[in-house]
Amino acid sequence: MDEELTGRLGMTIREHVARFGWSVFRAEEKRLLQELCLRDGGVVATGGGVVLDDENVAAMRGSGHVIWLQASPGVIQQRLAADPRSRDLRPPLSARPDPAGEIRDVLQQRLALYRQAAHWQIGTDELSAEQVCRNLAARLAP
Repeated sequence: MDEELTGRLGMTIREHVARFGWSVFRAEEKRLLQELCLRDGGVVATGGGVVLDDENVAAMRGSGHVIWLQASPGVIQQRLAADPRSRDLRPPLSARPDPAGEIRDVLQQRLALYRQAAHWQIGTDELSAEQVCRNLAARLAP
């Protein structure tokens, strides 16, 4: 979704949030999610904040399987640091200046929402992207 939103917005999510604020971004995110939930047979990778809106959660759960790819705060921080695009594209989620603290705080605030939204979760700390895909394929196989 982030790539699609960036294209539609004509700027990075960081730039959009800085210019228009989180509420305007969340409305754009919701509009895109509603469109995607009407399509058949796709896989949608949402941003972590999509669960902040009950209508988003209902749309996702009503359109297919919601799978929470769970990771610990330390692993999330490592993955963000390893992604060269992350700093330029991802806006701060809180006023905390330290990434580790921000990740812990935001994750703690959202844990219950992730649990409620997900049909199941996959712990990804020790898995490669390929292993996660195989795990998903095995769970979704008829």
